[in-house]
Amino acid sequence: MITLITGDHIRHKYLVDSFSKNFDDICWIIEKREDVIPSIDRSFNSQIQNLQKIHFEKRYQSEKDFFSEKAGDYSKTKSSKIFEINKEDIDNGKLDKILNNIDSNILITYGCHKISNKTLSKFKYLKWNVHGGLSPWYRGVATHFWPSYMLEPEFTGVTLHELSEDIDGGNIIHQTSINLNSNDGVHDNAFRVVKNFSDNVPKMIKSNIINEKKIIGINNTSTGRIWTQKMWSPLHLKIIYEVYKDRINEYCLNNKDIKKPKLVTVLN
Repeated sequence: MITLITGDHIRHKYLVDSFSKNFDDICWIIEKREDVIPSIDRSFNSQIQNLQKIHFEKRYQSEKDFFSEKAGDYSKTKSSKIFEINKEDIDNGKLDKILNNIDSNILITYGCHKISNKTLSKFKYLKWNVHGGLSPWYRGVATHFWPSYMLEPEFTGVTLHELSEDIDGGNIIHQTSINLNSNDGVHDNAFRVVKNFSDNVPKMIKSNIINEKKIIGINNTSTGRIWTQKMWSPLHLKIIYEVYKDRINEYCLNNKDIKKPKLVTVLN
């Protein structure tokens, strides 16, 4: 059995559907996450408040455009092993209680909060995380936003890596990066690459673990950065929406040589 611990947004559910099409026996644990459209930070002036509203509404619309709002329905009809948790349940014992009653040796997480080593030790074969960013360049928070802000949207990607104590720092199993579309905005980049990853990687994982062969990730020694929550401010949105009109792909394709990052994979 494979255990998936994910958030509850459409993109998370879409990935679970893809796993459900490739694996017969799945346990899905769903963590309730923040609202898709969060509250506006009203400590900023009306102009910045409006940019926040535009940013998060565009994110919600883009996610709906790339993923069916019915994502997750397939998984729910196929499996009866579905549990819902809150953030605090990861550490208060509820998650451990669920896992104690499940015979599973494979864990894949996506969009949930950090899980303790004690809990991770229950999985003896594979413990992997899906990170919405290209490690090591973009680790941490908002790592689908920062590549566009830094005028290198070609670094928008997804990293599948071993779970470790380091933030998004475990050995890398596989990476997917964006194929830039000049018409895409910052959110389109994010969801386009997540969809690509979700459509292809679960079947790659299945073909690689069918005989429970040991899969060892690659320690990427390239220099990078951990982007923290404190680094992001609504003021950054002025660059995206007022300077570049959310057309950063088009600007970069027209004004610089696009050198895609060297990706890592141990899947075949």
